[in-house]
Amino acid sequence: MITSKLSATAADVATAPPSGPESAPSVVDVWSHIEPRYGGVGPAAGALATEVQRISDFQSYQVAVCNAHETVLADGISPTALRIPLSGFRPISDLRLRPLLSTAIRTCSICHVHGMWFPATLAARKIAADLGKPVVSSVHGTLEAWELKNKSYKKRPYGLFLERPSLARSSCLRALSEKEAGEYRAFGLKNPIAVVPTGIGRFSRTDTAPLLARFPQLRSKQVVLYLSRVHHKKGVLNLIQSWRSVASKHADSHLLVIGADFEGTTATAKHLISQYGLEKAVTFTGVVTPSEKQQALSLARYFCLPSYSEGLSAAVLEALSIGLPVIITPACNVDGVESGGAGYVVSNNPPELGEAISEALSREGSTWDLMSNAAKVLALTKYDWSIIGTQMLSVYQWLLGGPKPACVLPW
Repeated sequence: MITSKLSATAADVATAPPSGPESAPSVVDVWSHIEPRYGGVGPAAGALATEVQRISDFQSYQVAVCNAHETVLADGISPTALRIPLSGFRPISDLRLRPLLSTAIRTCSICHVHGMWFPATLAARKIAADLGKPVVSSVHGTLEAWELKNKSYKKRPYGLFLERPSLARSSCLRALSEKEAGEYRAFGLKNPIAVVPTGIGRFSRTDTAPLLARFPQLRSKQVVLYLSRVHHKKGVLNLIQSWRSVASKHADSHLLVIGADFEGTTATAKHLISQYGLEKAVTFTGVVTPSEKQQALSLARYFCLPSYSEGLSAAVLEALSIGLPVIITPACNVDGVESGGAGYVVSNNPPELGEAISEALSREGSTWDLMSNAAKVLALTKYDWSIIGTQMLSVYQWLLGGPKPACVLPW
């Protein structure tokens, strides 16, 4: 059954169209889940919608379809986003979801659907297409080879019979990178593609005293920060394995792991830490507040995300924005890190990863300063929200009859 909270939401949908003049164009952004443990799709979608509204006359209408037990709002998701919680027998919940989405989508000029593999995203695309609304689809890295191989016994038939026909309804596919544009084509899609990365705001360093008071073991250490879900696909277990060699070469090093547990990966990681005798060299914090996150980014010497699969990691962009050099894998899909001197792009094979981290920690202060400045420049010149919002706005304007923007690839 749908919860009573959802019944109240239905009234909200029916009576509250996007704010602003009726003649103003509007976009409804639809995604699944609101909690940090479900990843960065919701925060990225919400931030993009907010920026487009800030720089234009477009009105934003944000809809998050989530499980009824989700209560913690991920950092970056607007508290004004409409939440539609589902519970009970899933097929019935999904059927009852459609009238709510229909009302929300009918009031808007464009529907932007974020993510894959959820009934809500399938429903949103179908409803928008049936209503004659332009549909933009952003899959946020879910067509990467690693993702498609994970639970492929489910994804292959679901993708063939449901997701591919659904995505084919899109007026435009939004890719976070040219690599993802190629993944759309490899999936058999021929729609127009706009390459519009995830953006980032401007972070500044802050006082780290409160964080050090909570975690005094970080004092006088060269801190390497991992900031993401604690999930094996993020390479966190590889990072723990690599830390044996790092700790042996750098007694002053400390690994700080911040993020929500996913599928019990924290327990596996802590078992490895105990096995390797790294209890004094690694700290897990769980989920932290936005203020504590900023303190961690300010305290750290390097940021490390040795991921197997990403769309385009917002956590990497946050690190760059604050001037924190990064150590990432090619799967993070952040262009310009190595060529711009903002960090390292390496394999997540533990020996190679450990060697890269050890080399980074051996860098002199003047070299680190150059890398820090390069990180800020990269974030500001390529990924600042003002740039990304303008690109996305140009795609929306094109879909409503304007000129084709440069970010739309030839097809």
